[in-house]
Amino acid sequence: MHSIAKLKSLKKKIASYRLTKIFVIFVFFFGISLPTFSQKNPEKQDAVDSEKSLEDSENKEISKIKKPNEKKLTPEQLTKKKEILEKILKFGSTKERKEALRELWNFPKEYSSDLYKVLPELLNEDPDISIKIATIKTISELELTSENKSIINSLSNESDDVKEAAVYAIHKLKIDEACTNLLDILKSKDFSKNTNLTSSIISTLGELPGGKNAYQFLEAKFIDKTSNADIRAQIVLFFGKIKDLRSEKILLEAVENEDEEIVIRAYSMNSLGKINSQSSIAPLKKILKKIKEVKGKAEIKKYSPLKIYGISALALLGDKDILKELFVYAKDDDTNVRIRAIKQLGEIKSKEALELLEYKAKRDPSPKVQAAAKKAIEEINGTTEKK
Repeated sequence: MHSIAKLKSLKKKIASYRLTKIFVIFVFFFGISLPTFSQKNPEKQDAVDSEKSLEDSENKEISKIKKPNEKKLTPEQLTKKKEILEKILKFGSTKERKEALRELWNFPKEYSSDLYKVLPELLNEDPDISIKIATIKTISELELTSENKSIINSLSNESDDVKEAAVYAIHKLKIDEACTNLLDILKSKDFSKNTNLTSSIISTLGELPGGKNAYQFLEAKFIDKTSNADIRAQIVLFFGKIKDLRSEKILLEAVENEDEEIVIRAYSMNSLGKINSQSSIAPLKKILKKIKEVKGKAEIKKYSPLKIYGISALALLGDKDILKELFVYAKDDDTNVRIRAIKQLGEIKSKEALELLEYKAKRDPSPKVQAAAKKAIEEINGTTEKK
């Protein structure tokens, strides 16, 4: 009997504790202050100053609540919430500050000027690597171009993770003045190894006007066969992005070299199309003719990417008849083949493919193919969202 009574008492305490936690979360969410009591000091204090703020796992659900369904806060509540977030960003634990940074993504900008002022301090002075990364991501998500210099300075951090976050932000914010710093980092890297940092820098340089200054260095690294194959493939894509005809010769050599990696040959074809290499039309057709003569399922599958990218390159170079080949591949039984063909149709912005792509976006049995078709339609219609 004593045990049963003890158990009932414990259940009441647990229920009471859960209600208290729910109330604390509600109060923090709506920015209203709550009196809390302790045995030593029964004075009033803000709910977020209590040990429960942002530490309980339940608080994670706040960030998951869809904003359209969120109750609109009054100016007074927003001001109060802003003050609380500012305190957390300055004095909170690592976990609390990361949650507060995520909260900033959807916080009204008209109330956020004081909060934005805290970000450079977190990025430049806070020793916590995870806070630096979270701050960089917040700056990029909010598109705070006023912090471009701080982002560039982050490239000198010893942590490659921080550098990668900075490169992501530079790519997203199109910080062209960072190109010199990015090239300096590349020159210090070992190209015989494939790293995310090296790959992301090459990709980002291809998207920035100043990235063209990296051409000679990357051309030498591509020619150097000791460079990692995946990195050489990234360099090939870089050539296509900057649309520099100086790369025409080495791209053609790569395409025609049967000892070269298939992916590098395929990407070289794609880049030849992007740089509008009219002199490559005849060699590409010759290679495609040879590929069509290949027998055996294994060989056909091996050269499938080469065929698709060759067809895409010819389409980019103005050969409209070649589109029929991509249409055939977009209906192939192999999911990966369909995806590659659909991506190419989107890339060359073939309006003739819209009816096919609309069908694939709604009816294809593969969700991945449906997603690729939807993206291709957006690219063709010019409605692709910026990321």
